[in-house]
Amino acid sequence: MVACHRLTVGGQPRFSCAPHYATSLPCRTLQHGVEDWNVVQQAKADTTLAAGEYRSPRLAQQYHTPVQLARARRIDLVAQFSGAFDLAEGQPIGHAARVAHLALAFGRRLKLDGGSRRRLLYAALLHDAGVAVREVPSTVDPVGGHTAAGAWVASLMGLDEETQHVIQCTHERWDGEGRPHRLAMSDVPVEALAIVAAHWVTDKLGPQENPLRARATLRPFQPDDLESLVGVRIAQATLSELNEDHVWMSLWDDDLVTRLTERVPGEGRPAMQHVERVAAAIGKVVDSAVRENGRSQRVADLASALARQLGLDALSGRALHAAGLVMDIGQLGVPRHITEKPALLSIDEMEMMRRHSGWASQLLEGIPGFEELALWVEAHHERPDGRGYPNLLSAAEIPFPARILAVADTYWALRAERPYRAALSEHDATAVIEQATGTQFDASVASVLRRALRSVAARDAEHGGTEETTMVSTQEVDAVAHPMAAIG
Repeated sequence: MVACHRLTVGGQPRFSCAPHYATSLPCRTLQHGVEDWNVVQQAKADTTLAAGEYRSPRLAQQYHTPVQLARARRIDLVAQFSGAFDLAEGQPIGHAARVAHLALAFGRRLKLDGGSRRRLLYAALLHDAGVAVREVPSTVDPVGGHTAAGAWVASLMGLDEETQHVIQCTHERWDGEGRPHRLAMSDVPVEALAIVAAHWVTDKLGPQENPLRARATLRPFQPDDLESLVGVRIAQATLSELNEDHVWMSLWDDDLVTRLTERVPGEGRPAMQHVERVAAAIGKVVDSAVRENGRSQRVADLASALARQLGLDALSGRALHAAGLVMDIGQLGVPRHITEKPALLSIDEMEMMRRHSGWASQLLEGIPGFEELALWVEAHHERPDGRGYPNLLSAAEIPFPARILAVADTYWALRAERPYRAALSEHDATAVIEQATGTQFDASVASVLRRALRSVAARDAEHGGTEETTMVSTQEVDAVAHPMAAIG
């Protein structure tokens, strides 16, 4: 075991224990002899498989320690990933959790039943998830703006239609002056009105983080001040609950997300299907927000194919697939004028872009059992020559799974069209990666890229390829129907 060393990521203190991967993960550091070209050539001679694949018993033995993707409850995943939607909204991570905390407190005061509280929690965590979404399927409510996009995100995560409807109504008002459909009074779900009340509180507080001062800020308000927004009953419940000490003492608790998810009715046990479904949903959101449709799935498929070619076990390949789906979630925090800039980025813009892997890691490491995936994701832009980011890691410090993710991600980035260049062909994109072997990319991973691509193509052909969905812009809808829709 090697002692951890302190790093700074995105302005926040972090710790890296990268050398520990030599004993705990299915990879080895260079100081323990990561494959060079000679070993790869030996591997080619070891075992030849169908469809051009090869697995080296030698490589498999070197990466013998499996990494099993941890099971999780859906609420744990959604609560943690809600921080990405905070970033997309321009809010600090934890904003949605604070809205959810307040909304649940108001829901208890209103004596909502277990099913309503469950819907309330999910809807509060995802109430502005649609802000991150640039395009949605054409089947989504055409006038719903970002609230309809948020409901679409909830549907991707497997949440029921009632919860989706609550999300769609989180910008409606009791007096009928809300959006997108100007619903009024009892036509607005009570859960949505509780979220409106919670958002009103956070808006009044602003950046205030001192419980005593925050409480004093809201003390002058009376039910009449809230009646037009949420009605008399919820206004009274809101102001009554804000007199309780526990509401304020928990609002900025570092463990707030964990506390929110501890007693959620009807959640059941952790399951792999929740992990895979939520990860796929996050990938689709990131694709919609900052890149082309289907990108996350292609990266994940290629990452797991590379793992198979290198002889990693199925469990590790599954973990890499999930990491490939979510690894760019931090890009939701990068302003669109940067992610969509049709020219080279300035130094300041590049610095902002480089924060995304640290944000992604921060979100992932809060999920029980995802600590290792968080390290892979954080390091997938590091380079063997030490010129990567965010930590300028040396070759010996880069986790091997991160090197696999780097090749998979870069390949599909090169295959995508950009404002400043045409999309590269498979041959040219592969050649670019092979030419950067040893400096930007790990040699052993780059050496099996062509075989991995053939493997993915064969699997796609066998399963009929991927389904294409017609997408429409949420920004155009918001700009025409709801000029203020981008404001939380």
